[in-house]
Amino acid sequence: MTTSVVAAQSEVPRSHVLTGGRVEGPRPTAGLRGGRYARKSAYRGKSARRGYSVREQLHASQGDADRLGVNIVEDFVDDDRSASRYRDREREEFERMIEWIETGKLDIVLAWGSSRLQRDLDVYTRLRNTCAKYGVLWCYGGKVYDLSNKDDRFRTGLDALLGEREVDELRDNVKRTLRANAAIGRPHGISAYGYRRVYDPRTGAFVREEEDTVQGPVVLEICKRVANAEPYKAIARSLQAREITPPALRWTKGMVTRLSREKPSNPAHEALWHEAVERLGQGDEPLTIARDFNERDEPLIAAVWHGATVKDIAMDVRYTGARTHHGEVTNEAAWPQIVPPHIHAKCVALDKAKKGKPSNSRPGVAKYLLSSIMCCSECRYPVVSDPTDYGLNYQCKTPGKDGATGYHVSGKQAPIDAYVLGELFNWLASPAFVEAYTKGDRELQDQIADAQAEAELLSSRLEGFRDKAAEGDLSADSLAAMEARLLPKIRKAEEAARSLRAPEVVADLAGASREEIEKAWTRLQVAQRRVIVESLLEVTLHPVGKGRHSRAGVPISSYVTVVRKSLRPTVSKQSELAKAA
Repeated sequence: MTTSVVAAQSEVPRSHVLTGGRVEGPRPTAGLRGGRYARKSAYRGKSARRGYSVREQLHASQGDADRLGVNIVEDFVDDDRSASRYRDREREEFERMIEWIETGKLDIVLAWGSSRLQRDLDVYTRLRNTCAKYGVLWCYGGKVYDLSNKDDRFRTGLDALLGEREVDELRDNVKRTLRANAAIGRPHGISAYGYRRVYDPRTGAFVREEEDTVQGPVVLEICKRVANAEPYKAIARSLQAREITPPALRWTKGMVTRLSREKPSNPAHEALWHEAVERLGQGDEPLTIARDFNERDEPLIAAVWHGATVKDIAMDVRYTGARTHHGEVTNEAAWPQIVPPHIHAKCVALDKAKKGKPSNSRPGVAKYLLSSIMCCSECRYPVVSDPTDYGLNYQCKTPGKDGATGYHVSGKQAPIDAYVLGELFNWLASPAFVEAYTKGDRELQDQIADAQAEAELLSSRLEGFRDKAAEGDLSADSLAAMEARLLPKIRKAEEAARSLRAPEVVADLAGASREEIEKAWTRLQVAQRRVIVESLLEVTLHPVGKGRHSRAGVPISSYVTVVRKSLRPTVSKQSELAKAA
């Protein structure tokens, strides 16, 4: 039977006895030490409402505490935290409340409702057993529950079951809605940076998603620069220096700390800076200040651009106008296109190429033109830069055959760089390169972008078949048949997409004179130069022979070979792939 405590019970304590460590009969509540718990799952972009719900919950719990004569000693607030088993973040304040219960600092926990405490039976059982063990009461919905009482355990268990079922039903309904929205191209969640939503001024109904006139050009600039092989961090620094507003959603504790370190250049922001400095000096936590700033909807003046943010924008297929659902494109033209597909595909291809490289040879990190690009003729491993007393060398670091000491190849860096660049510039300025690169260029790029998307789609489909086979839902023979049919198509699509690794800047160099190319080269960053070399040339370093480096008249061409890479599959290769498919 549920113990309902009214005001008279708090004023006139009723007797109770301990039997085997448990309390028998109604327990008085006057003078108990209470903790108020409040939680809100999500605000779904409604930043102005942040903190509002939990304040209402705390206010309601305070009313119960006053009526019961409970002294509130601590508040536990998990704002923007789910309590279901589908949660992606733990509730820090809930865990702190458990610690307070276990250390004997609380006698009763007050909440607005059962669902505020938990929506997961596992969590309910843990909280129930902990409270029963330490004799801590619950109060929600205006009623007090003693978890050592079988009737109260039954009632609270029913509430927990109903709460969990409500979450599951809500989740099923949301998933159905998301699938329907994905099919028709309706956006979900908050607008991506670069877009804004238009609503009917009379009904408030969604009308369309359109490009933001300020943010859209920033997105396009980012993607073009990434496609030109500029390092993410360099792009972020450039945007920050130009004071372009980054895509931050709300204040964070890091932003508060950053604001306090330097006085803003804009006089309109000085008051916020003064407040942050003063409150931090008084011992306020940065997170507390950030929450206050979010409640007041203060401008995000301390947000900064990060390399990771630049990468996220460059990799996001939504900017091509595509709507995705669980990583798959469900609508190719759901909203206006900001980034052409071939630019996006080039960004993705360049990023994919970085992942297979040693960390010191990735764009933005490597300092020298051919480090980890030029290969050793003996072992086919990339050579690295090697500073010596006589200058910089390129050297293979792989030990010799059969455990022999020493290395396969080495050569002086400066003359090798000059020779390779000469070969590259000659290739870029030649009519053959112009013909190979610019013939139907835009149409070809679009076809290659489609080919890459097709390769990813087919790979995903094949992976799905493999998962089914692993679970026993597909026979080994059926899987083998699927692989035989799909693998050649995947190889064909990947081969076509491989030429995307040539950055966009190559198009600007194609057809220019040798002098124009050399002048433009000086304006490129090292990362861009390296990507161009790797995209267009295959460079190999051969053994020179002892003492030959120091001899005059030894041609570099005798120990460095440069092969021009094809910008597209050859006719014979295309025919071979077509037959395989």
